[in-house]
Amino acid sequence: MRTIKWFEIRVVTSREASDAVSEMLMSLGAGGVAIEDPHDIAEDIAKGPDCVYDGLFPSRGDDTVIKAYFGEDNDPTFLADRIREGLQEIGLFLNPGKGTVSYSEVDEEDWACGWKKYYKPFPISGRVVIKPTWEEYEKKGGEIVVELDPGMAFGTGTHETTKLCARLIEEYLKAGDRVIDIGCGSGILAIIASKLGAGRVAAVDIDETAVKAARENCRINGAGNVRVYKGTLNDIPAEEKADLAVANIIADVIIDLGPSLPRYLRAGGLFIASGIIRERKQEVAEYYRSIGFDLLKETGMNEWEALAFKWGGSL
Repeated sequence: MRTIKWFEIRVVTSREASDAVSEMLMSLGAGGVAIEDPHDIAEDIAKGPDCVYDGLFPSRGDDTVIKAYFGEDNDPTFLADRIREGLQEIGLFLNPGKGTVSYSEVDEEDWACGWKKYYKPFPISGRVVIKPTWEEYEKKGGEIVVELDPGMAFGTGTHETTKLCARLIEEYLKAGDRVIDIGCGSGILAIIASKLGAGRVAAVDIDETAVKAARENCRINGAGNVRVYKGTLNDIPAEEKADLAVANIIADVIIDLGPSLPRYLRAGGLFIASGIIRERKQEVAEYYRSIGFDLLKETGMNEWEALAFKWGGSL
């Protein structure tokens, strides 16, 4: 079987600009990003050996290193030039640090094996614990355990945006709700919704690797009520309105969903949006208010924000 290649693009920036740089890389089509922040690493080390580290390898000094992964069908030279342009724009309002960009080719198998030693079981919300499939974990009390092997689908659950979504799903989901997970990645949020009592879940992602990983993770967790589609929201059959939709993507894509989303939500249905950098929270909130959504809750973690909306029901 042919080994799948990825391009790893490495950006050396500052902690201040890391979230803006991450969003920019995702907007360029990165399959995922890994952030190596020396301050986070120091905090993790202080927690002891059971901590979860969301980077691949520790960086040194004060620089924050962001590694973005792009499929082999991309031109890394072109991407590097686009990223340098993006860093110049970010530099107009944030300190981009050194702003250096480099790239290398990575085998999927080598990458996948390299980060697994840092990925340990952890609580993602009040009731839900994420357990990597290769780790042992003894369930405690009323915990709900989700087993996950994200592979190259970049859905480990350790990122702030995923944690925010999981907590809002746990807060708002009612037993029997129909749920849509837009940009499902490894399927983590769809599986959480299933285990929290959703009736039916539709999950969708444009990336074939993510779709494959999500389907396998649903099988591992016995989430037979989750159906995974390849494509965009409009590729999901709108036969029955959903009670709750969730999108953990980036601000631009969340706004782009606006015209289609009402077709998929019942009157009074909820939309949870995350992956929003703090500076764009107001823009997203105002847009959804303008098309008939009411803002129910806003919550954040570090530089990331999540918003919960209620759909008014008129088109």
